[in-house]
Formats: sequence, C-alpha cells, structure tokens
Amino acid sequence: MIILLAIGYGLLMLSIYGIPRDVIFRGLKTAIVVGSILMLINQWHALFGTEEFRWHAAVLTYMVPFAVFIYSYLKNLPPSSG
Repeated sequence: MIILLAIGYGLLMLSIYGIPRDVIFRGLKTAIVVGSILMLINQWHALFGTEEFRWHAAVLTYMVPFAVFIYSYLKNLPPSSG
C-alpha cells in the first residue's frame, strides 16, 4: 500500500515537472530502502509488539526520503539559459 502511494506520487512528479524517469525510480528505490530502515526504527513496537500502528507516520516515513531525493536533484540542476 505505502509503496503504491510512493509510485503514484513519483509518476505525478514525472508528469508535472518533467523529471526524468530514471531519477524517479532512483528516488523510489532510495525511499524504499531508507523508509524501511526508518520504519523499523520508528515503529518497532507496533510491528513486533503491542503498540498501535501509526499509518500517517508510516506514509511520511516513505514520502520524506523521496521528496528529499527529488528536491536534491532539482537543486543540483544547472541553471537554464534564457
């Protein structure tokens, strides 16, 4: 479910801002790896214990690394002439 949200967001970014497809997929891979590590750290007791799972936090856990990746890509583009 969370991965599908990230893919949908990535495709939206591709269509709106014209970000290359390979950058989107690298961002998604980064979000999956970093998000999964953060999910284990932040929701350990919910995943393996008795605490309630926080869905909003889980979604943000994957969306933030993706957004940071895309932001970094956009900030490091050479300035356009014209």
